[in-house]
Amino acid sequence: SGWENPPMTGACERHCFQSCIMDVRTFYNGTLQVEAKADSHKPVVQAENDKENQDANVPSLPSLVSLTKCNAFMVISVSNCPQCEELGAFLAARGVPNTVFTKWDKSSKDYPELKKQLSTHAGATFTFPQVFANGSYQGGFKEVMNKADRGVYDELFEREFGVEPTTLLRWVERRPMVIFSLPNCPQCDVLYNDMKKRGVPVQDVFEKLDKASPEYATLKAQMQKLIGKQQFAFPQTFVRGVYQGDYDQVIAKADGGDFEDFFSEQFGIGPPAKVNAEALPPMGAMAFDDDF
Repeated sequence: SGWENPPMTGACERHCFQSCIMDVRTFYNGTLQVEAKADSHKPVVQAENDKENQDANVPSLPSLVSLTKCNAFMVISVSNCPQCEELGAFLAARGVPNTVFTKWDKSSKDYPELKKQLSTHAGATFTFPQVFANGSYQGGFKEVMNKADRGVYDELFEREFGVEPTTLLRWVERRPMVIFSLPNCPQCDVLYNDMKKRGVPVQDVFEKLDKASPEYATLKAQMQKLIGKQQFAFPQTFVRGVYQGDYDQVIAKADGGDFEDFFSEQFGIGPPAKVNAEALPPMGAMAFDDDF
């Protein structure tokens, strides 16, 4: 057949088995042979009835809908596909099993129909891989890589595959300085302007999270683990992978010269003139998490 499906369990397994398995029949000189086994002298009428019953029970071509519903995360790939291999390596590095891949065979007689079904999601022209999550179309290689890098699939990967979410940790480890902020956060704006005055490339340093995004809950949990606190207010700052604290702590360290060597080595910033931090917003304007 033109695909390879990962193992499935429960009701979904039964549904997909009925919908997706390909029939295996015997042909001789191009003619379908009805298996008579021990009873090789069945009447012709009985044999014809058996053939009709057999044909009536032949499963239809599996639909893309049934395949995606039976897999929480499914990557459709083909042979000789560099981007499929790159996505596979990316996911494997995060602990996602290769069973999420479903490989289609372009030489299969079923491929044109499957491609037609996929085109209703990906458009008339598309490349592989193509990805679905929880039955919803996610896009191609670039779209899925970007979503995975933002933590969009963290909760799903943890639930389905037991993969520990590490999106925030990766951001912290691969960037020399990162300040996590929120929209409509007065303290975040004050720190942004303060760092900008010091010559810090704030466009590369500040990472704005969105409480309205589906992935915020898992990113918040990751933040709590990284800083060792259940309650916190934004902004939160890391320098060379080390937690530096909240607004008050970072402003105090910056004013005290704690970051001068780092700023000089990383951003080429010389010893600055005294920078007066803006007045701290009143407590009512602080961007605490919704839990408190």
